[in-house]
Amino acid sequence: MPDENHVTLMVLAAPVVAATLSLFIKNIRMLHGLNVVTMVILVVADLVLWATVVREESFTALGNVVFIDGLSVFILSIVVGVGFSCSIYLWSYFDDEAIQQLVQPHRLWTFFPLYHVFLFAMIVATLANSLGVQWVAVEATTLATVFLITFFKSRESLEAGWKYLILCSVGIALALFGTVLTYYSSIRVLGEENAALNLTSLLPVAAQMDGHVLKLAFIFILVGYGTKIGLVPMHTWLPEAYSEAPAPVTAMLAGVLETVAVYAVLRSKSIVDQTVSPGFTGNLLILIGLISFGTAALFILIQRDYKRLFAYSSIEHMGLAMLGFGIGGPLGTFGGLWHLLNHALAKSLGFFAVGNIFRRYRTRQIHEVQGMAKVQPITAIAFLAGGLALVGMPPFSLFNSELLVITSLAQMTFQFDSFHLGKFLTITVSHEIRSLGIILIIVLLAVALFGGFIYRLTGMVWGTPPAGVRQGEAWHIGQLPLALSVFALVWMGISLPAQVETLLQRATDVVIGR
Repeated sequence: MPDENHVTLMVLAAPVVAATLSLFIKNIRMLHGLNVVTMVILVVADLVLWATVVREESFTALGNVVFIDGLSVFILSIVVGVGFSCSIYLWSYFDDEAIQQLVQPHRLWTFFPLYHVFLFAMIVATLANSLGVQWVAVEATTLATVFLITFFKSRESLEAGWKYLILCSVGIALALFGTVLTYYSSIRVLGEENAALNLTSLLPVAAQMDGHVLKLAFIFILVGYGTKIGLVPMHTWLPEAYSEAPAPVTAMLAGVLETVAVYAVLRSKSIVDQTVSPGFTGNLLILIGLISFGTAALFILIQRDYKRLFAYSSIEHMGLAMLGFGIGGPLGTFGGLWHLLNHALAKSLGFFAVGNIFRRYRTRQIHEVQGMAKVQPITAIAFLAGGLALVGMPPFSLFNSELLVITSLAQMTFQFDSFHLGKFLTITVSHEIRSLGIILIIVLLAVALFGGFIYRLTGMVWGTPPAGVRQGEAWHIGQLPLALSVFALVWMGISLPAQVETLLQRATDVVIGR
């Protein structure tokens, strides 16, 4: 078995080396090849870390700079898995775009270095022992992705990129304040400045830290990183950015960046829950999860742009995952983590299909896309599969993870704290809230979402193709990620592999502090 330090160094070095080499390589095929090779290296290294965590539960590497446990390896697997799919999809995506003269070849020389920097920042955020380094890495994703979102240089993409930069910068500043408050509470216990933000130092002494300070810290961290996740009401950048970014970038934003931001919130939650009652963090996550789920479900019903349709679907599913983490316990947390994995697979599948549709139809308007079954039969199947998975239809695995979250809710009764709105208005729900009422609301919203989502998707698949749209679709390398994603969603929906279940259980134990 390779040494953990060498494997960890490989994970961190691979995207850095790829980003550096991409600055000097001018051959498009070599750039694509370098991208794929980099992701293969990361996949192999991730599997080694996966096996190590299953065997040892957790370990540090590179002189205590890196901390790896079940939760970090689980999130890293999502980053690497979706990144690998994107690397294959990119090969055909940009070749086709270049053929249609929408992207000049020299523009790709800027895309790939930024893409690898984005990947590196997410890996660092996942593996960093220090919460301060984690914050820096999440901030770095903003600086890298703003140029990826504006890659096509249209007026709309520049506006979306600017909005993304402003809102996420404000959000990450709030997360910084929450991190500083955590540091303040930690240093009073540890008395050691250098390790005061290290997870290996914080977790053993979390119960001794100031609960009032940590409560305030968690609120800032939730709002700050919640902006990156796209939780309501910090979500306003998300539909525009997802609509304008290239399809592979959108798949990484929806499937990976949101997941990494959730990871940052969960790390803070695992510390705060040892100091104060888990009900504090749980109530906040349940509240913001329900608001996000409900708002997104309603906005989905009025969308006319299919990329925005999938963007609001991301908000909805992140809200559902937050609900699972808020409920907590082994069942709710396991369901929330599994939902993150399922959502990453389904959403990357959806945006890959959306990228194929836009390149053929040259429009994002739902009513202008018809007859996909004749125009793009392979993409049509993947598009329908992704849509059915996202609305929670069996046999896709999102049905299972959603069912776990709803089941965990049905097994609970809980109380909300008092919420002070201004100086004179206080909303207090002091009596026990029966979970059945919330389940009923979720089911009603889910039924409305299902009808609206499927109505729009089937309208695009069937019907008469518009005049002038070329019909027929040949199999090529860019279709492979679509097929693999559909296979994975069905496979985990029928029978969750034992290795994945073990890693999910390890990650669940980390979040609930067991």
